[in-house]
Amino acid sequence: MDEILDGKDLNINELNHLIYAAATVITQEINGTGEYKLETRRSKTPPWVRRIQESISDIRKELSALVEIKRDNRKVQNVKRTRLLEKYNTEKKENLDQVIEELKQKVSAKTQQLSRYRKTQNQYYQNKLFRRDCKKFYNCLRQTYFNVKNAPYKESRELLEGNMWERSST
Repeated sequence: MDEILDGKDLNINELNHLIYAAATVITQEINGTGEYKLETRRSKTPPWVRRIQESISDIRKELSALVEIKRDNRKVQNVKRTRLLEKYNTEKKENLDQVIEELKQKVSAKTQQLSRYRKTQNQYYQNKLFRRDCKKFYNCLRQTYFNVKNAPYKESRELLEGNMWERSST
C-alpha cells in the first residue's frame, strides 16, 4: 500500500477505490470468494419429516371434523361438512365409520414411520458417539435411563433421614 501511495497526490475518490480494491482482495483470500453469503438458519428436521408431520395434522383435523359430523354436531360449518363428505364419498353413517377408521389407521401408520425414523437416528447417534468417545456414550446412557420407578414410602424415608441425622451427630 505504501508503494502505491508513495509520491502520488490522490483525491478522495481514488483513495476510496484503492481501499475498496484492497478489502476485496483480502476477503477473497480469507474466504476463497469475494461474494457475501447470507447465512440462513435451516431447520434441523428434514423436509420429508416436516411433510409427514403436516399431513398428520391435516388428517387429524379432518378426522375430528368427521367425528363431529357423525355425532350430528352442528359446530361443523355446512361448507366444510359438504366438502368432507364429498371428498370421502360418504352418504351413510356406515360409510362414515369406515372412513373414520381408515383415517385413524393412516395417522397411526405415519406416526409409526416417524417413530422408526427417530429410533434409527438415535441408534446412529449412539453408534457414532461410541466410536468417538466411549466414556461420553456411557454417561449419556446412564443419564437417560436414570428413572425412579417406585418412590419410597413416607415411613421409610423418615426412618432413613432419622438414621442420617443420628450418624451425623455422633
